[in-house]
Amino acid sequence: MDFPYPLHEVREGAARLLVPDVPRRKGPGTKGPWPFYNPTMAVNRDLSALVLGAWDRPLRTVLDGLAATGAWGIRMALEAGAQRIVLNDWSRGAADLARENVRRNRIDARVVSEPLPKLLGSMETDFVDIDPFGPPTPFLDSALKGARRGCGLGITATDTAVLGGTYPAACARRYGARPLRCDQGAEIGVRVLIGYCARLASEQGKGIEPMISFAAAHFYRTILTVRDRYPVPPIGWVVRRSPGRFEPCEASDSESVGPLWLGPLQSGSLVSRLAPSPWTGPEGIRLLFTIQGETGLPAFFVTTDELASDLAAAAPKLDRFVEDLREIGHRAARTHFHPRGVRTDAPYADIVRVFRSRMPSGSRDGSGPAN
Repeated sequence: MDFPYPLHEVREGAARLLVPDVPRRKGPGTKGPWPFYNPTMAVNRDLSALVLGAWDRPLRTVLDGLAATGAWGIRMALEAGAQRIVLNDWSRGAADLARENVRRNRIDARVVSEPLPKLLGSMETDFVDIDPFGPPTPFLDSALKGARRGCGLGITATDTAVLGGTYPAACARRYGARPLRCDQGAEIGVRVLIGYCARLASEQGKGIEPMISFAAAHFYRTILTVRDRYPVPPIGWVVRRSPGRFEPCEASDSESVGPLWLGPLQSGSLVSRLAPSPWTGPEGIRLLFTIQGETGLPAFFVTTDELASDLAAAAPKLDRFVEDLREIGHRAARTHFHPRGVRTDAPYADIVRVFRSRMPSGSRDGSGPAN
């Protein structure tokens, strides 16, 4: 088949793909008049393929609702063993390219070009993935309405500036939530996204449980399982009291953040048994190991940047700071949400005490540099 734009072949995971040969720049990617393919999103698919490969039930029917080139649907078949694949994209040009990539990878998949809400209401699936160019909110109500209990739902949001607090008014319109721009902004954004899904599910008499959730490369990602309704969903409001320290509060508090998901971001039983595959790239391996290290620790984290600023001191080495917290009996690990973030169950007083003990001698009395 001839296509009205140049193509070149790439290898991503176990797949061989034809993708538009267009100029690329760093960042979230630019949409054009061709099927969208962003190689920086490969880490999303790397980790998602590991999760689906360890799914607790057979993936008989999966739907890639916004398939573009078909990269993710094809990888679900090749790497996660999904049996019946449906690839959908509203663009017939994208559907044609996805069909060609299905043929090249010799998998059995149906490619359609339908409005996603209509398609979601007409088929039963074991897993649905929603990875739009922009916010996923236009599709989430339909996805949750059509999801049976026990089904999986993968959601990617690329409107990170909205969820992360740069545009709070837009976050209020799209997600009905108040974010916060701070070092913990990415985690807050992921929790706002999950909380929004939980509220939609609750309206339909259902609940959700996050299997894995993370932020990377200009996107937020969560994979959920649809469950029975929670008696009291773990959704609430918090207020930031000090670096990395958030406390529950009422929605009426002028500095409140939320509503957001306050339960675990990961399923410890699932995440602990994930292991890199031959197709997992180096970035995906690093991200997986960091997520595994912080799974099971409390919500939110502290950064050495914030502590150094608050205490007017030079920050100690991050790994030494983590080890010192462990040596006095606390659990602590680096977090993937921030390069200088530490997630720990230590009380804030112990965090400050350990931080001060590792400060350069000239800065313990406040005379050192604040950097």
